[in-house]
Amino acid sequence: MAAVARGDERALGALVDRHAVRLHAHLVRACGSRDDADDLLQETWVRVARGARTYRIGRPVRPWLYGIASNLANDWWRRRAVRARAAASAPAEPAPRGPEPAETLALRERVARLPERQREVVWLRYFAGLDEAEMAEALGIPRGTVKSRLHGAIRALQDGWEDET
Repeated sequence: MAAVARGDERALGALVDRHAVRLHAHLVRACGSRDDADDLLQETWVRVARGARTYRIGRPVRPWLYGIASNLANDWWRRRAVRARAAASAPAEPAPRGPEPAETLALRERVARLPERQREVVWLRYFAGLDEAEMAEALGIPRGTVKSRLHGAIRALQDGWEDET
């Protein structure tokens, strides 16, 4: 990261090579759209390059990257909610459904309905594979708060699951 902060494009390229595939997969799961995930990933790398000078050397890179990507995904969800409210008066068209199993779609929809703070810990833990310490670092919150949010999210996802599927 020190080299990236100095403007070393090769160092930035190495960082992208190391983390892009997993970050992209995290963003696809977070927003459910490859096209939107592509845009969010691109913006993540722009913010990494711009913020490299403010990065604290010695801080783990992975949680920092996921924190940036998750914040962008949260912003995406907020913009999506605003657009949905604006389009509420328009006639609704059924959403196209892919070949995903019904349980996967149901789970994705339930995660999408979680409050933002719970949704982001579910994404980071189960879709991005970060551990509690990395999640706390990425979100800038204490580890106990991560545990509490994750516990609340799991309970919310479990409530009524049998009735929905």
